[in-house]
Amino acid sequence: MELHWPLLCKDTYKELLFDTLGYSDRAWSKRVSSAAYALQFAQAEQFMTGGIDCLLEGNFRWEEHRERFANLLKRPVALVQVYCRADVEVLLERFRLRARSGSRHPGHVDAESLQEIETELRSAPQNPLPLQGETIECDTSVDWQAAIAAALQQVRASLLKRPQYSTRSI
Repeated sequence: MELHWPLLCKDTYKELLFDTLGYSDRAWSKRVSSAAYALQFAQAEQFMTGGIDCLLEGNFRWEEHRERFANLLKRPVALVQVYCRADVEVLLERFRLRARSGSRHPGHVDAESLQEIETELRSAPQNPLPLQGETIECDTSVDWQAAIAAALQQVRASLLKRPQYSTRSI
C-alpha cells in the first residue's frame, strides 16, 4: 500500500464471513454485507483510538452508513474522501465482465445481482458522501489506473499540508 496504512476493504470482511457462515442468495449476501460493514467500522474505530491512520474502502451508501461515519468523526480525525465515479454504461460493463469471469467469491452472487445493480445505477445519482473534510473525485471511465494514481497524488499532497504528516513519509 502506497501510504503504508491499513486498508480495510468491506469485501475482505464479507468473504471471510461467507467462508465462515456460508452463502446462498442475494438476500443473504446483503445481510452479510451489513455485518461486514459493521466489522470494518469497528476495526477503523480501534485503529483511530490507537492513533493509527487507516483507509476504508467500500460502496458506502449514506443512508446506511451515516451514523457509523458520524461516530468515526467524533474523534479528532482529518478525513479525505476519494470518490471514484464512472459512466453508468462503463460500470455496467465492468459488472457484467466480473460476473462472467467468476473471479470473485461465489457468495457475492454477481450474476444474480446484475439486474438489481443495473436498476440501482440507472436510478440513483452518483455523488460523494456528504462528509466533512476534503473530497477528491476521480473519473475512472476511461483509464481507471491513471485516475487512481492521480487521486493518490492528490491525497499525498493534501496530507503533506498537515503538520502531523509533513515530517514523515507517506
